[in-house]
Amino acid sequence: MTSPPSPPSQDLRLVPIEIAPETFWVGKREPGSIFHANPFLRRFRGVDAKTQKQNEFNLLIDPGSSSDFSTIHTKVSSLIGGMERLSAMFINHQDPDVGSSAAIISARYSPRAGIICSEDTWRLIVHFNLPRGRFIATEKFSQGLNIPTGHRLIPVPSPFCHFRGAVMLYDPQTRVLFSGDLFGGLTEAKVQDLWAQEADWTGVRAFHQIYMPVNSALLRAVAAIRKLQPAVEVIAPQHGRLVRGPLVAQFLERMERLRVGLDIMDEAQDRTHLQAWNSVVDRVVSLARGYLGASVEAKLGGSQELSDTAVFDGQRLKVNRLGKWTLEHVVELLCQGEPPEIAGPIIVEATSAAAEYNLPTPHLDIEGNGAPGSVSLIGN
Repeated sequence: MTSPPSPPSQDLRLVPIEIAPETFWVGKREPGSIFHANPFLRRFRGVDAKTQKQNEFNLLIDPGSSSDFSTIHTKVSSLIGGMERLSAMFINHQDPDVGSSAAIISARYSPRAGIICSEDTWRLIVHFNLPRGRFIATEKFSQGLNIPTGHRLIPVPSPFCHFRGAVMLYDPQTRVLFSGDLFGGLTEAKVQDLWAQEADWTGVRAFHQIYMPVNSALLRAVAAIRKLQPAVEVIAPQHGRLVRGPLVAQFLERMERLRVGLDIMDEAQDRTHLQAWNSVVDRVVSLARGYLGASVEAKLGGSQELSDTAVFDGQRLKVNRLGKWTLEHVVELLCQGEPPEIAGPIIVEATSAAAEYNLPTPHLDIEGNGAPGSVSLIGN
């Protein structure tokens, strides 16, 4: 099964996209943004083995943020005739961008829909005020969850990717793996469809080096994916673009080797990497000048913190110590108050340049949690 690319006429902001038979992306795309969430709807149609009657089962996978609910509601309703026809929701882990819309869906639209997740995830998301009687624990279905249409789904635990209770969901009928944060990534603002290309690995690498705790967690998850039968053909992550075709094998191999989190924390402070960090800063500042002109010097020159680790040598900003922190602060200053059309390319340049020099991914606010119109550090 090979999924067709999205036709150019399909506007991701307006229409659901079929990524596999009866499987739809129903997410939201903010213009200029480089970080997106991906809710999916899987429609099952078939005969109930117990009643021998034709049945339907509509599953919403990673229902997304409450701030995206209006878009998701519109797209899901266009596919199944209304949110009240949802049978269940699957939630990979507890982060609000993954499943906070489940609260309004359960309370107002689909009060009878089951909520499928791990026990560890449930202990946290129940505080979204979700109905306790609708919880379905994935631990009870390690060999597979039978759907009352003759279909089957396989929960695939992915502990500490990035939450201890994270669970992927595999649909062996369509060979689509809903992988949660695993294989998620940043997306260049200019892309027009859902399907990853080779260049998307840079954004995947950056996302994982920021959020994943340690390579051994990735190794365990990749091993679990390799065991699935039939083999996975599409990886549908909760963020970024979807992986299919030869890229599935390539990205699995790279993920096995990727050093993240604790693996690279000490390396980030290694002075032997200073020359490479200077090269990255040079590229970021050069790109920013193309957008911001002379205001680059004004933005950077006013920071007392930056003057502690870097100095201007003519027009060049020379980093003397703490290369990773300095780059992060440079990006913060350059993006402060700028629209996504400017901040996005600067962030992408910082992460892609670091990747080219095999440096740890800078810790940047890829989710846009700073003040409106700004991009700031998540933390140091």
